[in-house]
Amino acid sequence: MPLTPIKIFILMCGFCSRFHAIEHLPVQTVQTVQTVERGSDVSLRCDVPLLSESSTLHWEKDGEQISNTTLMYNNSAYIILHTVDKYSEGKYYCRLMEDGGVETVMIHTLNVTSHSHNGKNKNRPIYRQSSSNSDVLLICKSVRKYDSLKWTWEQIDLIAFEKGRQVQLKGPIKPGRHSSTTYNNQSIIFHISPVNFNYRGTYRCITETGIYTTIILHTVRVSVEPPDGVLRNQSVVLTCEVSEGTGSVTLVWLRMEGNRGVLVKQQIMTEKNNKLQLTVNLSSYETDPLHWQCAVFTESTLRALAPITNSLTSTNTNAPSMSTETSTVTNQAMNKHAKAAACCVLALFTGILLGALLYYCYRKRMSMHSDPQESEPVYINISQMRNERVERSSTMENRENSPEIYCNMRGNRNGKTNINERDATTVTSDSITYATIHFNKSRFQT
Repeated sequence: MPLTPIKIFILMCGFCSRFHAIEHLPVQTVQTVQTVERGSDVSLRCDVPLLSESSTLHWEKDGEQISNTTLMYNNSAYIILHTVDKYSEGKYYCRLMEDGGVETVMIHTLNVTSHSHNGKNKNRPIYRQSSSNSDVLLICKSVRKYDSLKWTWEQIDLIAFEKGRQVQLKGPIKPGRHSSTTYNNQSIIFHISPVNFNYRGTYRCITETGIYTTIILHTVRVSVEPPDGVLRNQSVVLTCEVSEGTGSVTLVWLRMEGNRGVLVKQQIMTEKNNKLQLTVNLSSYETDPLHWQCAVFTESTLRALAPITNSLTSTNTNAPSMSTETSTVTNQAMNKHAKAAACCVLALFTGILLGALLYYCYRKRMSMHSDPQESEPVYINISQMRNERVERSSTMENRENSPEIYCNMRGNRNGKTNINERDATTVTSDSITYATIHFNKSRFQT
């Protein structure tokens, strides 16, 4: 049977539609349920077969996206919920946005118990970054009432409640502002802020009957060398360190592009490793700024994300390695000095402009209020003017006697002579008379 052009076109359309269906496989929604004790950390994860660069995968709760805490890595979306309580309960949806459409990949239902009891045989691990803005809440909440409650750290008392007595605060760790301050026979909270790297260890809530809650705190520290920025093409060393680990721990350095992590280096740590740390050497540092995060996994569960930000600078530095808690304080101090200098320059510039404006207004006001009748005396040789007038009058036929002309000019309309008798004197070549004339100077100004 020969293949006609129509049959060939039909076969090609069928092949293209089949290929498109394979490429865009329908996503099946997975539903899970989890129940945890109050005060625990919960890590959620959802996976898709293929996550393109134009696609996004994020977590939502009650219809609101929580993208700030979502990490996309290896076709998966992770989210960490710290210190869950009754407000953390509900349904969490993992959404896939692709080609303008939205598909639900996973629905996770989280239930939180009203108590924090896990006994002494079941340890609850939590991970926190060692930085100036990191904190941890140790919550001990019981169902029944106890006469005494206390939190200990490696068998050292931190905070203690006893019936009929005031709250006792002791130990090397200073309690944070969210720590309990009044007696409560069912709950006690110890707040640690900030979290130092050496705060790692075992924390226990103990009642008069025994151990009620056990928490193991693991601290994560990230650092960059040099700490104050680097020049272009200068090598940079990033270090991620975990205080201690149980079982297999995987450390991963990610270069962040938004909330999507690009793998740079990873290593699996075991209990045989004396030091749980991972370093990455960047020989070509050409992007400003570069955002990095150290991710800590136990098996396939994301336990912590420790971000670090470094940027280019125009000067080199040979300072020792500095962790994020120290570099944060340094950056804040530098920002304060820069703001103070900018304020001083702005105030000086404003003062100069104000002074110039006031001086201009003063000059303008003085010129407007000057005396319009201001005059200056002018001295004129009147005798010389008389001689000139006599010479001009001598040319006239009807006036032959010049002194008579001046005598007639000195007479006024009433027939009285001029008060100035000096004018009646005969004009000679060596007689000089001066007069003072006042005139308005402002009329002659242009």
